[in-house]
Amino acid sequence: MKHKLQKWAILGMICMLGASALPITNSAHATAAIQPYKDELATWKQWVKQQAVPIRIQPYHPNSILKDSFQDLQFLKPLLKDKRIVSLGEASHGASEYNSAKVRLVQFLHEEMQYDVIAFESLLGDTSAAYAQLDADSPEETMNKAVYGVWQVKENLPLFEYIAKCSKTDHPLILTGFDMQATTEPFIAFGKEWFNKVDPSQGHRLEEAEKRFLEVQSYNDMKKFRAAREELIQEYRALQNFVTSNEVKLASLVPQHTDMVPIMKRVLQNRIDVLDTYVEYMVQMWIDQDSKHVREGSYFRDKMMADNVAWLAEDMYPDKKIMLWGHNYHIRRHNSTMITEHNGMGFANDPYPTMGEMLPVKLQRQHYAIGLYAYEGSSLKNNNKSEAVLPHATGNLEDILHASGHPASFIDLENAPLKKETSWMYTPRVAKAWGVLDEVMVVRDQYDGLVFIQQIHPSKRIK
Repeated sequence: MKHKLQKWAILGMICMLGASALPITNSAHATAAIQPYKDELATWKQWVKQQAVPIRIQPYHPNSILKDSFQDLQFLKPLLKDKRIVSLGEASHGASEYNSAKVRLVQFLHEEMQYDVIAFESLLGDTSAAYAQLDADSPEETMNKAVYGVWQVKENLPLFEYIAKCSKTDHPLILTGFDMQATTEPFIAFGKEWFNKVDPSQGHRLEEAEKRFLEVQSYNDMKKFRAAREELIQEYRALQNFVTSNEVKLASLVPQHTDMVPIMKRVLQNRIDVLDTYVEYMVQMWIDQDSKHVREGSYFRDKMMADNVAWLAEDMYPDKKIMLWGHNYHIRRHNSTMITEHNGMGFANDPYPTMGEMLPVKLQRQHYAIGLYAYEGSSLKNNNKSEAVLPHATGNLEDILHASGHPASFIDLENAPLKKETSWMYTPRVAKAWGVLDEVMVVRDQYDGLVFIQQIHPSKRIK
């Protein structure tokens, strides 16, 4: 079972893995440099040098909880004072400095700005179940149960140490997720044990449904899939009825996480929605042997992730401020206006909306999206090999931000009016996804702020 679970969990996360999991193809649009206005380039760089705020990146220290005065991050308070949701992106998943910078930002936002929920681009059920088991697990075990493998790295351990420490105070940091595409052995084990305490037949039903949920994603026969889908949806509806009929008893069994019952209801509905939409494109991919169907399916993935964020913000935690942790691709504000994007399958000039763009309008207005980019160095790909950041052409985003002169810095875009010095963020600009793929965008359309890091190094994976 373990091998199959791992195989289909990986398949389900193709879109999350992106370019580093698939062959790189060149794009004429992306590789044709956007020529800067030569007389303005110096003006742009001078503005960046003056406006970029230097920030510190706390390196990882084993078995330590970060302690910090956060003097360098105080400038964020006026920028974020009216924002309920702050998204922390990253150009690639495997950069040590990206992770360390985000861990420090999360701690600051929680300690000093009352952002009390951290939601990862990882599975809603798995992250929440890991949070429910904090007292029984080490921070490393919590991290490995909660988040995708790309974030199971030493640089992120301080965050999970911090979450564990805060859980014993009157100011906890709630751990959750917003993805929906797969399931894992730890979640199945948690759900089975939980349900068994009320009705062992329902624990068995959940286990079998979850295994089939992964299995049907490998079918290469649409008729077979659709028949199996209908049977599986009926199983999930029966599980929904079980949870609804036993809410009080189930809640009493997880007093350490009183939100687990409504979260499980949401997870079961996610399963039905995924079977109705996303999985059909995975099956069609196997039938046609064409990855274009993954791209089509990824739209539904981002739509459901946006719906899950909205549910967390409006129903689950309506009085709390939330941080989102994910890839730049998912958190940026208007992916459909990208001039050229790389979506994990290849370059495209007709991009779909992604999660950040599909949030309800009210939440979009309360959302501050932070993209992370780097100038040089290397990051860890999903195959555990490092990949160097490619050089940047004159006038590209990274070339302009390099003028900050700091090892790490922050640029606010939202409050920068259009003028000669800022026209670089209002006009088409090349920026590198994964450090190697040239995308073309109007930067201010996509992000409210940028963290720029001079040099990145590969993350240190925990086996």
